This record gives sequence, C-alpha cells and structure tokens, in this order.
Amino acid sequence: MGRGRVMGGDTDGVRGMDATEDADAVRRLKVTGGKVYASDFRPRDLAAEGWPAECAHALLLRSRYVDRPFTGLDLDLLPEHLRPDTVVTEDDLPDPPYRNRVSTDQVQALLPRGERADYLGQPVAVALYGDFVRFRRAAQELREDPGPVVYAPPDGRDDGRTIEDELQDWTRRRFGGAHRQSHYLLDHTTPTGYSSWNRGRIQTFDGTSFIRDGRPDTEAEDLFRAIEAQMADGAEHVVETTTFTQQTDPAFLEPEAGLAWLDRGTGVLHMLLGTQSPHSDVPDILELLGGSAHPTVRSVRLTATECGGGFGGRDKSPFPFYLALAAVFSPVPVRLAYDRREQFQGGLKRHESAVRSWVRATPDGRIDAVRSFIVLRGGVEANLNGAVLGLAALHATGPYRVPRASVHAIVLERAIPPVGSMRGFGIPQVAFNVETALDRLAVRRLRTDPIRFRLANALRPHGEGDSGDGDVDLAGTPLRFHVANAGVCAAALEHPLWRERDEARDRAARRGDGVLRGVGFACCMEAYGTSQDSVYSAVRLTDDGRAEVWGQTIDMGQSARLALEHAARGVLGVPAVARLGVVGPFERFAKRLRDRGLHASLKISLSHGASSASKTAFFHVHVLREACLALLRLRLLPAARGLLGDPGLTDEDLLAAWREGAVRLEGRDPVPLSALVRELRRTGRETYVLAHGYFCNGWSRATFRVDGVEHTASVDALALGRDPQDDPPPLEPHGPLRPPPARGPGGTIVPRSLYAAAGHLIGVELAPHRGTVRVTDAVTFLDAGDALLPSALEGQVEGGLAMGISHALHEELPEETGAGPFVNLDRYRLPRYADITGIRRETVLLPLPEAGVLGPGEPVMRHKGIGEATMTSVGPAVANAVAHALGHADDRCWPTRTPIRLADLPLPTDGRP
Repeated sequence: MGRGRVMGGDTDGVRGMDATEDADAVRRLKVTGGKVYASDFRPRDLAAEGWPAECAHALLLRSRYVDRPFTGLDLDLLPEHLRPDTVVTEDDLPDPPYRNRVSTDQVQALLPRGERADYLGQPVAVALYGDFVRFRRAAQELREDPGPVVYAPPDGRDDGRTIEDELQDWTRRRFGGAHRQSHYLLDHTTPTGYSSWNRGRIQTFDGTSFIRDGRPDTEAEDLFRAIEAQMADGAEHVVETTTFTQQTDPAFLEPEAGLAWLDRGTGVLHMLLGTQSPHSDVPDILELLGGSAHPTVRSVRLTATECGGGFGGRDKSPFPFYLALAAVFSPVPVRLAYDRREQFQGGLKRHESAVRSWVRATPDGRIDAVRSFIVLRGGVEANLNGAVLGLAALHATGPYRVPRASVHAIVLERAIPPVGSMRGFGIPQVAFNVETALDRLAVRRLRTDPIRFRLANALRPHGEGDSGDGDVDLAGTPLRFHVANAGVCAAALEHPLWRERDEARDRAARRGDGVLRGVGFACCMEAYGTSQDSVYSAVRLTDDGRAEVWGQTIDMGQSARLALEHAARGVLGVPAVARLGVVGPFERFAKRLRDRGLHASLKISLSHGASSASKTAFFHVHVLREACLALLRLRLLPAARGLLGDPGLTDEDLLAAWREGAVRLEGRDPVPLSALVRELRRTGRETYVLAHGYFCNGWSRATFRVDGVEHTASVDALALGRDPQDDPPPLEPHGPLRPPPARGPGGTIVPRSLYAAAGHLIGVELAPHRGTVRVTDAVTFLDAGDALLPSALEGQVEGGLAMGISHALHEELPEETGAGPFVNLDRYRLPRYADITGIRRETVLLPLPEAGVLGPGEPVMRHKGIGEATMTSVGPAVANAVAHALGHADDRCWPTRTPIRLADLPLPTDGRP
C-alpha cells in the first residue's frame, strides 16, 4: 500500500495512517497523484494487510419515481455480456440477519418490489460485476436507458405542494405534533420573564395550542399571541420578510468511494473509505447486517482515508451501508465508487428553506420583538434533520439582543434525495432572512446606518456592555464566554469599504455604462460544538524522540491533522504525526470507564461524539494538549530528575527549562526526549497516554496522583500505557471528579454556550445588460481567536467565501435531481476561476481578551471553531449589497430568493445600456 499503509491490530474500530505518513507527505501525494483518497485505492494496494488482489465492482440501481410502484428488474433488457454476475435485492435480505434499514430510520436500504420509493434515487438493487470493463459499459448503458428497472403506472399520490404552500400552512399552524419541530419563546421585558430554555423547551404545537408533557401550555400560548399582536402595533417600525434558499449539493472534490472485503475465515468485514462519521459507521453497519445474528460478519474494521471534502456532506451518509452490503454478497473484495452524476443522484444535500419573519424596533433603534416561522425541507431519511432544525431555530434572531421572541421551526420529510447537515447546520438559511430583514428595517424604516443599528443591538457576553452581566441567547442561555458580535460590527463600521460605499456607488453611476455598484454587510453568531462534547485523544512517544498522536476527528478540509500535530509539538517540542478517525482504543477506554460507573453517576458523557469540522480547534486540540501535559508531568519530568541525578529539581524548574523537546538547564548538557524515552523504557514506565474530556458549558476536571506526582487537568480521565494496542486501566482520580456546569439557572442542560462571531463586507457590481451580479470586494471579519495555523485559517476564509458566493449567486439543483442520470457539473453552476480570483479580499481578525475564550477561572483557550462561520454571512451580505446598488429605492431591492437573479429585482429603466 506504500505511503497509504495503515496500522494494524484494531479489529473493532478505525485504523489511522502509518506513523511515516506526515502532513507534508499527504500534500505531496495529493499534487503528485499518489494514493490519498478512497477512490485511489484498489485491493492490490492493500496486499500487506492481507487483502486478495481481485476486485469486483458494484453499481447501485436506483428508483427514478416516487409516484409509481417499483415492480422488479428485467435484466434481459440488457445485452447478455452486460448483465451483472450477482444482483442483490430486498429479496436477498431476510430478516434476520439483515435489517434493511438505513441507520435507525425506517427508510429501507433496498426498495422491495411492489412498493413506491421512499425518496427519489432510492436504491432498488446492488449489481456486482467481476471485471471493470463490463461494469463501466453496463453503467453507461443503464444511465442512458434505465429500462431494466420496471414500474407500474403512476398512482397519482404526488400532491405537488411547493415549499411556499408549506410555509403558508406553517404560519397558520396547520401542522400537528407528529413532525419534527423546534420552538423558542423568550420574554425578558419583565423580571420574571418567560424563557423556553429555563422552563423546559416547548416540543410541539398541534395547530391550536402549545403542548408540553402532553398538556396545553397556556403561558406559551399567551406569549405567542402577545408577540403576534405586538407586530400589528406600531407597524411603521416593523418589517415582514419572506425568504427562500435553494437545495444545494456539497460538490466536494472527491465523490464518495470505498473498498470492502469480507474475510470469511475470520468474519472481519474490512472497509476503506473517506467518511465523516467513522464513530457511528461501524455500529450502524453491524446493525444493518444483523449484528451477532449474522452467520459470518463478526466485526467491522474500517480504514479512514482523506475525505476530499466534507462539512456535513458525508456526515451520516448512507454510502457505507451499500458498500457493506456489496461486500457480504461478493466472493472477492468489491469497489463502490460514485462518479459525479451518481454523487448528484445519491449524495446528501443541503435543506431547502422558507422563512417568514417580522422584526419590530422602537423609534430610537432598539429591536424589541422578533417573530419567525421556518420551514426546512428534509428527506425521509431523517439523517440529521433534528440537529439542523434545532440550530436553525436557535439562530433565527441572529447575534442580536431581542427582548421578546417567538420562533417556530419545522422540518418536513419529503421524498427528495437525502439531505444532511452540510456546512452551517441550517444557520445560513435563517441568516439570509434575518440579516436582510434588519437591513431593510434600518434603512427603510429607521433611516439609520444598518451597521450602526446592528452594533446598538449586538449581543454581548459577560463582562461587556453597560451592566457587565452579559446578555442571553434566544434559548435564554447566559453568554458566559467570549463572543465578539459588537467587535465585528464596530470593525466593519470603520472599514473604508463601508465608509466610502456611497461615493463608490455614485462614481459607478457617473461612468454611464449601466453597471451599478453596491456594498452590503451581514454578520452571524454561530454555535460551534454540540453543547455536550465528549472528546478522546492519545499520544505516544517513539524511541527516536518523536510523538504519535491519535484523534477522533476527521480531516475534511479544515486541516485537522495539521492542527493536532501543531498542538502536540507546541507542548512536547518535537515533530508529531497525527492519525485521525481512530475509534478502537477509545472504545476500549470508554468501556473501562463505563464499567467503573463514576462518569455515569456525574452525568459526564463518554459517547464518541461527532467529528464535525468546527470541533477541532477548540475541543480536540484542548484534550490533546492535556494528554501531552499529563505525559510531560507524570512521566517525562520524573525521568529527567533520574537522568540528571537531582531529585530536588521542581516541576517549575524543569518546565522552565523544557525547550525544543529537551531539558536545557544552564551549565548542563541537554537531555533530549529520546533519552527520556530510553529511561522510561529502562525503568518500565509508560510512554503512552489516553485522555477523555467533556465540555458542557465548561470543561470537566480532575486531579490524578501517580508515583507521588499530583497533576490537575481539565479532563476527567487519564490512562497510562506502553502501546495503543494495550488496554490500560484508567487512573483513579485523587479526590472527586468535577463535572462541568452543564445546567443553567433553570435546571436544564444549556442548549449552546460557545459562539463565534463573523461578518462580511461585500462589494458587488450589477450589469443588467450582461445579466450578471459579480462580487468585487470581500472583507471577512472573524472572531477566531489566535490562529493555530494562519495558512489553514486563511484557506477556511477563502473556501467559505467561495461557497457563500456560490450559494448566493450560482448553485441550483435541477428539479429532477435523484430522478434522472443527467445532472452533472454542466448543469450545476459553481463559481468559475474568473468569479473568484478578481475579488479584492481582506481578512480582519478580532482580538481575544487576555483570559481567552472562557474567561477568568477557566482553562486559557485562545482559539475557536470558525470553519462554518466563514460562509454563513456571505449570502445575506451579497443581497444587502445588491439592495445598496439599487439605491434602496423600495423594499423589493432586497433579494428574497437564492440564487439571486436580476430578473427578480426592480432594475432601473432609465434607458442605460
């Protein structure tokens, strides 16, 4: 397998890359055509891992209709030489052992004969071919003529309802409690005001009243109606805004691909793929295959490769299920690899949205109420519908102080291709609405500067603002931790692009070429992490004085590998190599901790959590640093005392002398890490440490005592071992574990407590005679803290900007996506080189206070998860720039639908070309 070799011995989880595989080598492989992504590998590349060299190829046959039953396959319609060697249908999945369900949803993996498809593009069969040439020719034949997939006539059960119809129904409360809903009702106008967070979140309403614990909630109903009435009072300071955002595809670099092989001698199902969810893939696949009921599959051994893009597009993807099914029915290793057309058919999409809001302000420019209804179109395979819905609802009022709010969100499961979290988790959809609404309110109703208006209403954390107590978010959660909403707005307000925007617009008008220029701003406050973040990490020292790091996270373009290697080197001072997507050692460690029961009694989560992109910089880096510090204090410093023959040296002395991977005391020879490792080996001491940390409104903490050394850390579990294949017992804490302050004043778990702020100033040029909207300037304001890797952060800024522009101006999936084979990049408009490279671009980083993100009394952390926030405010900033270019002549100047089209705007009609 060459440079792609994987570590062995981990039969119940994910294997990482070989220790020789550093980040620079991965980059070289990417640009020289080496084996990096799953699509690059063939079974012969895995010969050293015991794989046979043969390779079969799998093809998914999909349903093109949801309004007619699938009646079966007629493969006689294919030329004989193109017929598959093996066809797997629902008939081949007896229950038990196979579950024929994708994850925990009730959506069937393979559609049975006689039933209508659950969604467009649902697989009906897996076709296996023994050689590549026949496979490719058959794939092309079936793409051109899908006749072998046979249907009954249409049954007329497609209601043809649009998302506009569904929004209308939702605002009239015509959906019952059976759907996924999220509600926030907030009232801080009285000292004992109502908050849906501190009194228990409202779950549903049935069309007549809010329901909590099976009973009508009259207090919620009264507040709902009071805010409704408030919007009708003082209408001159109210704006109503209805916006729509389109369904989009992640369009990541590498379509999904993978290899799988069932070793029938050992019962191990080997899989290699680029996945965003390795922690859940393994148990979910075992569940699909029937777990212990399956006669041959005893365990799954998954090798995670580079994703080639992710950000939600591969999170809980159904792809691994079909690769696993293909493997258990193939006598040899099998490859499933989507081309771009198949990725458009079967890959996860972003939720389409419709949002209607009312925002009310006082005459002096203070927001006093927001009312919002949100509809997201999800697929019938729920995936992360609930999580996307919850975050969309929580962010519906943006980063602003709102005394009274009534926010109601629903996700409707429709027979469309599967949708997922994608970058932003529903926040870009609601940001487009609230940020364009505030712009209109400031300019058209209050006649004030829209950034100054935002600054006056920006949420401020504890320690800022007039009282210093800090504001609360929409859920009523006190903002204990740093978020620079006001700083983003203040920096944008003073930027020359904003201060000189009217002059630039007038100069463009005087040119007389019909090109209109405008500048717009939008900002966001984006939650990162999941609010109950359980993180594992491990580090081992090698005999030659280097560090090997194990992490749960996946590198999907956010430079997770580089960040972890940088963090380990920062503590230990030596080169580090990170292996990502690891589960096995952490699963064993978690089992030991569960068996002890201490964490459960304190409600400290030990689940493996998500590998989301926004978790690396804050969560994974912290726990890795704590692991490195524990190894340093509990093992390396005592070894240094032994080698130096001076037991009186204090930890403070040795830590002050620890530089570049060695103890460097004045007047003595340096003691390098490699010598310390040899000393640890000689004395039988450990060179490997496992750590677990849990964040829920703060970090868990514990003190450990080993060989007389006492170490306090912002983690709750440590284990010392000699090798990752060991199963070291957890250290007993010295004194009680200290769980995080998970609950707030109302006694319930805080929904979110960590936020990063971001904003964009965008300059645009509208050319009606060419039919184009072009971005010319982009200033990104980021509350990212101190950049771990400045180049990686800048890459996030560039990528987020390009993605935001693309969603605002270009991307739009054809309606028949999932139903036909002809959706490709020729019909899916992404930004071209010329759309991006001519932009005058700048990044402004907001400074952190001295105490860092968490503030006094907490671990000093100086970086945040920022990857998703780099694109959230781009779309609404483009829309606000368009409105400025059109002179803010009337409310129609603000685009209400993406992608933005000139045909939808009130363009000038003064005879210009």
